[in-house]
Amino acid sequence: MVKAKCVFCGIEQEDYKGMYLIKNDGTIIYFSSSKCVKNHLKLKRDKRKVGWTEAFRLQRTRRLDKGKEEKAKINKAIKEDKKKKVEKKQEEE
Repeated sequence: MVKAKCVFCGIEQEDYKGMYLIKNDGTIIYFSSSKCVKNHLKLKRDKRKVGWTEAFRLQRTRRLDKGKEEKAKINKAIKEDKKKKVEKKQEEE
């Protein structure tokens, strides 16, 4: 079976479900539901800002991962500074 991926929400469904939109330039756009059609075409919403879409979830996880990496770098720098201070104290004694 061929699966089609919705342009808006990112859900993969069987080829015979949902709705296709064929533009004048020949591009084919697949929508899984009327909810996706309305949000994309009529309301012109950004899929990265709508909470139930795959794009929103990916963006959120990337943002959280980036925050964790930054915290790890900061913690590593703090630990290195503490080690340097301890070494300086030991050298002075």
